[in-house]
Amino acid sequence: MYQKLLEYQEEDRKLKTIEDAYKTNEDYKKYNVAVRFLKTVTETKNQIEDRAAYLLSELEALNKKYDRLAEDQTEFDEIDDAQEESTVTFLKKKSQELSKAFADIEKEIEKLNGEMTELVAQYKKLSAETKAMKEQYEKSRESVEAIRKTGESEKAVITKKLEEIAKQIPPELMAKYNAARKTSKFPLVYVVDAGDVKHCAACGTEFSTLETATLKKDKFIECENCRKLIFLK
Repeated sequence: MYQKLLEYQEEDRKLKTIEDAYKTNEDYKKYNVAVRFLKTVTETKNQIEDRAAYLLSELEALNKKYDRLAEDQTEFDEIDDAQEESTVTFLKKKSQELSKAFADIEKEIEKLNGEMTELVAQYKKLSAETKAMKEQYEKSRESVEAIRKTGESEKAVITKKLEEIAKQIPPELMAKYNAARKTSKFPLVYVVDAGDVKHCAACGTEFSTLETATLKKDKFIECENCRKLIFLK
């Protein structure tokens, strides 16, 4: 049963080598970085623009409020000490309240202006990065296309072989192999002699009594620790 799976693994290892070559190629890395950046840059710019629009709206509202307070302030600019004491006290209190309101608004305006300045800086930085990433994309694209052209033709040949071999392997076994491939490094399949049934040949974990018995009986076990496929000769 395991011979075909070993044959499949050997071809699959070739396929994995090609896939890994993509990941380690510097041009391919730069290309992927540029692609990921350019996919999200529009959304990021829109977020900055939306935030800027909100801040401008808030600034406009604060400026209007400031103007209204300025109009109210004129009513308390001149306090006649000859007026009744209660009236003078009231007017002074109102004047103090207006002064505090002015100070609070000025702080808010300063805070919003600071955030707006930061947003402008972010937008300029993002624009510069976008330009650089577009250039990086164009420079690496030609190299990546050449790599893909060569790699894809090789992958097509290997994939065809894998499809043919897979037809001769039980589906449930292929499912276990594919699951192991997603989470583990090669090799995924191990073949052991009858004297090596107590420990996993892949990770060295000691098998339980049940696992050992199953391996002896079914000639196959999936290691519960590393999920590698262990076959008995």
